[in-house]
Amino acid sequence: MIGRVKKLFNTVFLIEIGKGLALTLRTMLKPAVTRQYPREKRKPFAGSRGLHAMRRDDSGQKERCIGCGLCEAVCPADAITVITAEGPDHEKIVSSYELNLLRCVFCGFCIDACPVSAIQMTPEFELACTSRKDAFYTKERLVKIGDKYMGGKG
Repeated sequence: MIGRVKKLFNTVFLIEIGKGLALTLRTMLKPAVTRQYPREKRKPFAGSRGLHAMRRDDSGQKERCIGCGLCEAVCPADAITVITAEGPDHEKIVSSYELNLLRCVFCGFCIDACPVSAIQMTPEFELACTSRKDAFYTKERLVKIGDKYMGGKG
């Protein structure tokens, strides 16, 4: 009974609209915050998901990716393509790994799905490019990014 009376009171006197209007007026009176972008860059925060990178194995000679395809299977945007081939001694090798950043939604599912932690996300979030070709990342480009952000370590 009391809940209905309170709801009726809020509806008749437009309490929620008054609260929203008060919030709007408070924020209008504060000075605007503007960053001068090229000079002042936003610092990446903990847990930020940026550009992907492929890590090397413990020896530092080759990438960690074993070609299991779990990252490709779990990707909701279908942005990852993994092509494997049979190498010497009948082992599976990754012949092609491609990441399409135009489709990627940066959800991080590929990182969670990887059983060997081959793919990671870096704090790099400035990913502007001038052509479509620049938005496709091959295995070699991803390893190069991994070397840059992770120092080539496994």
